[in-house]
Amino acid sequence: MTFKLKLIDIDGTYFQKDIKSLILSTPLGEISILPNHCPIITVVNSGKIRFRNENDDIEELDLLNDAILEFKENEANLLTMFR
Repeated sequence: MTFKLKLIDIDGTYFQKDIKSLILSTPLGEISILPNHCPIITVVNSGKIRFRNENDDIEELDLLNDAILEFKENEANLLTMFR
């Protein structure tokens, strides 16, 4: 089972992928998001976010600034200020 990860900035969605899990750092520590996770909104610290793709490979993306994560209905929207 997968869910959709979207990175969104002021111009719209610039990255979208179906993934199996998402690991990121928040002000209160590291969290993991799996399919059917309860709805959540949190600040995400700048740095690396990791996710497991459909082929079970782990990929990383760099966030240059803090972001906001909204997860609901198997869609993780990561709202960023800049690319």
